[in-house]
Amino acid sequence: MKTLKASLAGAPIHWTHPITPSQVRTLIRAEPDIHKAILIFDSATAEYPSGYRHDLPTFTLLSSRLALSSHPRRAEELLLRAVRELSLPIPEPALLPLLRSHARAGRPLESLRLLLHSSSLFSLQPSHRSYTLVLSSLVAGNHLSQARHLYKHMKDIKIPPSVATFNALLKALCSSGSLDDAVGVFRRMTDRHCKPDACTYNTLIDGFCKSGKVGDARDLFREMQEKRCSPTVVTYCSLIHGLCLSGDPDGALELFDEMRVRGVKPNVVTYSALVDGLCKGGRVMKAVEVAERMAVDKCKPNVITYSGLVDGLCREGRVREAMEMLDRMRIQGRKPDAGLCGKVINGLCDSGKFHEAANCLDEMVLSGVQPNRVTWSLHVRMHNLVVRGLCGESDANRAFQVYLSMRSRGINTEPETFQLLIDCLCKKDDLQRAAQLAYEMLVGGCVPDYVTWRAIVGVFWNRSRVRESAELLWDTITDCVKT
Repeated sequence: MKTLKASLAGAPIHWTHPITPSQVRTLIRAEPDIHKAILIFDSATAEYPSGYRHDLPTFTLLSSRLALSSHPRRAEELLLRAVRELSLPIPEPALLPLLRSHARAGRPLESLRLLLHSSSLFSLQPSHRSYTLVLSSLVAGNHLSQARHLYKHMKDIKIPPSVATFNALLKALCSSGSLDDAVGVFRRMTDRHCKPDACTYNTLIDGFCKSGKVGDARDLFREMQEKRCSPTVVTYCSLIHGLCLSGDPDGALELFDEMRVRGVKPNVVTYSALVDGLCKGGRVMKAVEVAERMAVDKCKPNVITYSGLVDGLCREGRVREAMEMLDRMRIQGRKPDAGLCGKVINGLCDSGKFHEAANCLDEMVLSGVQPNRVTWSLHVRMHNLVVRGLCGESDANRAFQVYLSMRSRGINTEPETFQLLIDCLCKKDDLQRAAQLAYEMLVGGCVPDYVTWRAIVGVFWNRSRVRESAELLWDTITDCVKT
């Protein structure tokens, strides 16, 4: 017996003499760690360099394990080694995990390369299974032109398409807006002895809805039922979303009730689409009622559901109820993002409730919502809006607090906000903070206008402190120039 310097479940592995491929494969399957599996594979030939070599099933087993473990390059190298050492073609089931691995990693063009060169690389003639897999990955990666060329190549080399192949092609055509071509392919499916399935209909219905052709989508929906192909939740989601986009929330509600009667359970996507459509159609209270049904179906609202409700409530001036929606989110463990908070803050500002808007800003900051590249302009707009509103209500102290919060997080203060806040502080006779703001405004590269300077000087003048006024302004300008 010879001992392999690896372990399986803590026990040493003992090679019998001679080693058999079956024994090596058993050990590779039993080892969950891919690196130890490679060690088993390599050690077998190292122990008996002249008396043992791996067979094709052993090569393909380890290659599949490598591909599934996100090591497609090493899997490909192993298959190439098998071809060199054994002079045998690689079976298609060994290629499929490699193609899937590249597709999952967002490298569909690598899958395409392997597919098109599989004959020269692996002495393999792939079937429709490999072609369909690569076609689907190209569509998912938005490589629509390559997907269409691949389908044409399949036709040229006489590889019969399957229903899955047609579904992938239809998705590519619908995604590129080629609906007429998609319908043509759909009508030719039966000529190729391929019966459309639910996925086929769903793809076309979704394409029609996204293109605003809801009438065509509904016609196809009726045809689907006539052909005894049962609609799925995906079918209803697409139609409900399409009806809402076309301004027909009542039609969407009817379809929503129909799906429940037919025993198709709505999911969070269905609810979110309907809620958003009802809110945009001015049916906010009906949207709230629909959202309440989610609890009955044990379906938890997501951010999109809440976003539709908050937006709709704020549009109708029901800001208090919108704030309650944010509280519900927090209770369910979901953190409102900057977009949702922004809608409520804008709603409060539109209603003249600037103090509540400032409090909402504080809650947002305390909950850890920080500006990023996407939400930066939203944060700037929200904070400046609140500061200006507080200045309009002559609450200089609260406005200055919000300003300090902005400054501590690097959020830009707009020139108009600076000037309104300085004017507000001057009216409150708060000269120190007004001068501080003027200095920070200059340091930030924003020159106060004549009205702002006049407001500061005027307060000093009223106090008979003209000399101090002039000196302070001179020092401010001098310091700014030096820095």
